[in-house]
Amino acid sequence: MRKTLEAIFRQPFRLVLLLIVLPVLGLGTAFLLPRTYQSTATLWAMQRYQIIGATGSESNLLATPAETQATALGELLQSRTFALAVAKASSLPATLSAATQRDPLARDSALFDAIAKNVRVAPQGYNLFVITYVNRDPDVANQVVAAVIKNYGQQAQGFSIVEGQRFLDAYQTQLAKAQQDAAAAAKAEAAYIAAHATETVTELNNDPQYVLLHTQTQQAQSIVGDLQQKIATLSQDIATTSTGTDNLYQVLDVPAARAESRTKTLALAGGVSLGLALAACALYLMLVIRRDRSLYTAEELRRVTGLPVVLQLPHLSGKSVSRSVKSLSGADLPALSNGHR
Repeated sequence: MRKTLEAIFRQPFRLVLLLIVLPVLGLGTAFLLPRTYQSTATLWAMQRYQIIGATGSESNLLATPAETQATALGELLQSRTFALAVAKASSLPATLSAATQRDPLARDSALFDAIAKNVRVAPQGYNLFVITYVNRDPDVANQVVAAVIKNYGQQAQGFSIVEGQRFLDAYQTQLAKAQQDAAAAAKAEAAYIAAHATETVTELNNDPQYVLLHTQTQQAQSIVGDLQQKIATLSQDIATTSTGTDNLYQVLDVPAARAESRTKTLALAGGVSLGLALAACALYLMLVIRRDRSLYTAEELRRVTGLPVVLQLPHLSGKSVSRSVKSLSGADLPALSNGHR
């Protein structure tokens, strides 16, 4: 602690300079940066975002409609295909440098980062969710948000029904097989009845072989009925989802860009700069303390010289020590420790 305080008060001007210069530079840089514009669009979730599964429409019933749609759109924005489709539907590619535009891989990577990292989707209520994007060009910001809304409406439907379509294809294949089995079972039952034409209905119902054939026929027909019901449900859900985006969301406020407040930017820059200044001061003190070779205690002096301390005068001023040393010049002096080098 003594070394730390001595390091602070030995060169206070340097510490004060660090605490002043770095924040001033940070604020100046933030003030000189071009202004940015945030485009915002407000949407109303008409229903929960649903995936059509094996049993029909499936969704997270514990989440609000706005939360399910905001989550779905946020995940889509992290996909390269969706992000590039949004970027290329706006003027964002034209804002890249000429070198980046000439390199397809670098261009796509820059566009993906610009969309995936800067477009934000957040629920604001039970049905309300908001899409925001920040850019230095207000027109580009509005175009990006509009492209997000358009591509969300187009691609969300496809992702929603793709699993349902897969189950529908599987059920139709199973239905064809089940119908063949049902026809074969009915044919076997009819053949058995024809072979026992002399037996009455009561006699047939008491015949174990006929009962087995009749049970197999009923089971096969039940399987056919279940598959037909599943196919009808999935087909209806797919048809409903494919009708349009009107039943998914409605745009309440079209994208509108406004300049971001410089106060917020300056406050952020000032906070970051002040944090860096404090870190620089701490680093400076660490370096000063590590380079300090001063001796403050008798034990420190004994470890350095290997000699015992016979007498300690801790309160002598520097002038008194100087006169004492001159008066004892040429004599054998015991090791002294008075808080100085």
